[in-house]
Amino acid sequence: MKYLLILLLTTSMWAQDHHFMAARKEVTWTMTYQLPEGDIMKLLPKNNKKLIVNDGELTGRGVKFNCTCKEGSWYFEQAFDLQFEVTLVEGGYSVTVSDITFDGEGENNANNRLENYVLRIGQSVFHTTKKNLTNLMCLDAYLENVFKIPGASVVK
Repeated sequence: MKYLLILLLTTSMWAQDHHFMAARKEVTWTMTYQLPEGDIMKLLPKNNKKLIVNDGELTGRGVKFNCTCKEGSWYFEQAFDLQFEVTLVEGGYSVTVSDITFDGEGENNANNRLENYVLRIGQSVFHTTKKNLTNLMCLDAYLENVFKIPGASVVK
């Protein structure tokens, strides 16, 4: 029991280095930005042409992103798609990204989901290797820039 508690504490402290969370065997990324004013859902696709906003909704998807981190694993060499949801908060917006899927052999290949690379098999626990932390930190920085509208600042 003591070892389980140490493992849980270590894992939760380790996960605080980035904005990814794991629950129900799925990985999500969340970042909040401060922005004095502006129509977020119109500004996002203007800022990044790979973002597609669903009409009249605070949701969308991103297509064919390429993480530019050179320290990352081989799967960063593949383009990836994602789903996102925007929550309007006082003085800004929050973005939650899910369903990050890397290109692969099959169009709907479930084996290319981010979860398969960063979580322990069948669990909601991140691998605690240095390489996995590097991968998550790289993707964290990349996504931060994807969703940062000019004039916005990250809420830490």
